[in-house]
Amino acid sequence: MLMKKELSIAKVKISEVMTKDLITVTIGNTVEKAVKKMADHEVECLPIVDEEGVLHGLVTFRDIVMKVVYPSTKTREFTVESIMSKNLVTCDPNSTVLDVVKVMKNRHLRRIPVVDTEGRLVGLVTDFDLALFGWNFE
Repeated sequence: MLMKKELSIAKVKISEVMTKDLITVTIGNTVEKAVKKMADHEVECLPIVDEEGVLHGLVTFRDIVMKVVYPSTKTREFTVESIMSKNLVTCDPNSTVLDVVKVMKNRHLRRIPVVDTEGRLVGLVTDFDLALFGWNFE
């Protein structure tokens, strides 16, 4: 019986698990603005989108620390696209939880942006989203 439940959970669409109300920054924003958004909203990752919402990259707390803070440079001199991760692994809203978990495990990822067929950002699924998935909180 448990095996049947596990298989049905694995087929759930990622659109049912992903975070939808995302905090983003647009191309051209400074790292300083990105840091302020991260602090204000208590997030450690910001998708970088253009005016149409098309995903161009991600900037993480680790990117900022390793590429800006650690080398002792000033955040006001950088734009987010100069430090963002560019070669992203993404999924679409119809991907299954099982598909996404396999990709995250095999690629050692903690988050995957969810994009539509036009490349527009529609959500983000994180390891935390997946860890909470399937638990009943009452």
